[in-house]
Amino acid sequence: MRSQIPNGLSALRFALAAIWVELAANGHTGRAAYVIIAIVAAGSDFIDGRIARRLGVASDRGRWLDGVADVTFILAALWCEAVAGAIERYIPILIAISFSQYALDSIVIARASAGPIKSRLGHWGGIVNYAIVIALAFSPPRAMIAAAVRAMSPLVAIFYIAAIVERAWLFYRS
Repeated sequence: MRSQIPNGLSALRFALAAIWVELAANGHTGRAAYVIIAIVAAGSDFIDGRIARRLGVASDRGRWLDGVADVTFILAALWCEAVAGAIERYIPILIAISFSQYALDSIVIARASAGPIKSRLGHWGGIVNYAIVIALAFSPPRAMIAAAVRAMSPLVAIFYIAAIVERAWLFYRS
């Protein structure tokens, strides 16, 4: 049972994504719920791998679950925020393209024999994603924090385009 704790923490992000979507779809405007969801999601991402390694149960399947849970949560939250006008819609679209390319490259380059391949930009992308979600969780869509995130959208887009190019270059080189 202890061996499933890390996977349970990863899977928690699927439920948190569903809750975020449900709140947004019902027009919930109280920010406390979004803040709690964002912090719990980021916290679960921060500790799931550490716990898996500490318990000696780290696995390729767990790494895939972690990555898919991350992108599911991030895309659900950011798409809701994009629909609400907090950020540009191209941000979650670029994240989806980048993660899809990363997953396909991991399978093709690693020949599906291992978990997802490590990516320095991907790691930083995850941190940027959670920082954006947490910042937006604190701010209504048309408030100052959301405006600052919207103003930084071109820089975020450049980051994700660089990640896509990096993945393509690594695939080309292999």
